[in-house]
Amino acid sequence: MRLFSGVTTKFTLLLVVFSIGFSNPAHSELPNLSATKDERSLSNPSYVVGQHWFRMLNGSGAVIDFPPAYDYLKDALSKILPQTSLENKMIEMTLLNSAQANAFVIPGNHLFIYSDIMEMITNQDMLYGLLAHEVSHLDLNHYERQTQNSNEELSKNLLLIGAGLAAALAGAGADASAALWLGGIANQVNGALTYSRGQEREADRNGRQYLVDAGLNPQGMTELFSALAKASNGRPQLEFLSSHPLPQSRMADSLSLKPQKSILEDIQNSDFDYFRATLITYRATLADNPYQYLAQTIPKSDVSNFAFALLYYLDQSPDKALTYLNKLTQKNRFTNYLLALTLKADNQTSKSLAVTTSILDLAPRDIIFSTLYSELTKTKPQENQQPYLYENKLIWHAKMDFYQGIQNIPLALNYKAKLEFSQGKDKSAERLLKRAERDVSKQDSEFVNQTQQYFDRVHEAEKEADIKDN
Repeated sequence: MRLFSGVTTKFTLLLVVFSIGFSNPAHSELPNLSATKDERSLSNPSYVVGQHWFRMLNGSGAVIDFPPAYDYLKDALSKILPQTSLENKMIEMTLLNSAQANAFVIPGNHLFIYSDIMEMITNQDMLYGLLAHEVSHLDLNHYERQTQNSNEELSKNLLLIGAGLAAALAGAGADASAALWLGGIANQVNGALTYSRGQEREADRNGRQYLVDAGLNPQGMTELFSALAKASNGRPQLEFLSSHPLPQSRMADSLSLKPQKSILEDIQNSDFDYFRATLITYRATLADNPYQYLAQTIPKSDVSNFAFALLYYLDQSPDKALTYLNKLTQKNRFTNYLLALTLKADNQTSKSLAVTTSILDLAPRDIIFSTLYSELTKTKPQENQQPYLYENKLIWHAKMDFYQGIQNIPLALNYKAKLEFSQGKDKSAERLLKRAERDVSKQDSEFVNQTQQYFDRVHEAEKEADIKDN
C-alpha cells in the first residue's frame, strides 16, 4: 500500500538544505537578502524567497495532513523561540512524508521535517535538539551569510537545488531527483563546504544554549547525533563531500560541553509519543508491508493502537480503525481527533459530533475541532484569521463546504482559490478567483477583492526578487 508519493526514496543525513530557484539560469546575481526587522514581512527579500518555496512544497502530495501533529510541533517550538533573537517568533511548519531522514529550514522562518527522521528520534529531548539546531540556522542568518560568503557559486548551487525541488514536485523519479540534489551539493565542494560545516557547528552550539536557557535537556542534541552516527554506519564517511560534519564529530563536540540538568527531566509528556506515532504511521504507507513496518517500529501500547487506527483510517477502512480506537485506555488530543474523523468517515455523524462537542465545551475556540464541528453541522466557521497555514487550511475547507452548501458558489471559489495559492498553484488560483469575480454579489465582493489584493502583493514581491513565475 503506497498512499502517498515520497519526495525521494533515498536515505539522506543532510539536516539543512536551503532550497531556492530563480527565473534565469544565467542570472548569477542574487537579490539583496539582508535581514529586515520582521523576518516574515513581504518587505524582507529572504521571506519572499522562502515563502515562494514554502508554497511550492505545500503543493506536494507528500504533505502530512494531521492537525494535532502541527499543534504539538507549534507548542514544542514555543519553548525554544523565546530564547532566540528573532524578531518574529513564528515558524511556519510543514511535515512531509518521505523515505528520507531529513529536516531543514528555508529563509523567512520556514521549517520542514520528514517523517522518516522520527525513526531515529525516539524521545522528546532529541526532538528539542533537532528543533533548536534548525531554529539556530534562522537566528544566525546562515542563509544570508552563506550568500555573502560565496555569491556566485551559491547562485549556481541554488539553481540546481531549485531544479531538484521542481523535479520532486513534478513527480520525477528518485534517481533523477537525487542526481539534481547531488549536483547541487557537489557544486559547493570548492570552498563553500568548509564554510557550511562551520555553520553547522555554530548552529549546534547555539542550539544547545537555547535548550539550557529554556530549561530543556541539552543532552537531547547529543542523543540525536548518536542516532545519526548509528544510522551512518557502513556508509561512506567522506566529510569533505558533505555540507555537514560527520555525526561522530558533532557528537564529540557536544559531549565536550558540561551536561545540564533539565527542569523538565521528570515530566512525562505522552503527546510526543503520539506525534512520533503519527509521522511513523504516514511513513509506513511508503513501505511494501505497512502493517508489518508499523508493528516493528512502535511497541504494543495505547500508542500502537492509535497508530494502527490511523493507518486503517488512511487506508479508508474506518470500521477497522474503530476496532483499534476502542482498545484505547487513555485519550488525548490526537486520539480524540482521529476518533471524530473516523466516526465521520464511517457515517456515524451523531457520534462524531458528540466527540467534537465534548472538546469544544472545554475549549470553544479550538480551531481544529471548531472547523470539524462546522463541517459536521453545515454551519459557518469562525471568521478568525489564523497565522499558521495548517489552521487556515482547516478554515478554508470549512468555508468552502459551508458556502457550497448554501449555493454561494463565488465565495466557495474564493476560499478554494486561497487554498490553491497556498500550495503554489497560482494560475489555478487566479482562474478560480476570476470565476468568483464574475458572479459575486455586491455585499460579498470585498472578500474576493481582498484575496486578489493579497495575490497581487505576493506576486509583486516575487517579481522584485526575480523569482520564477510558476
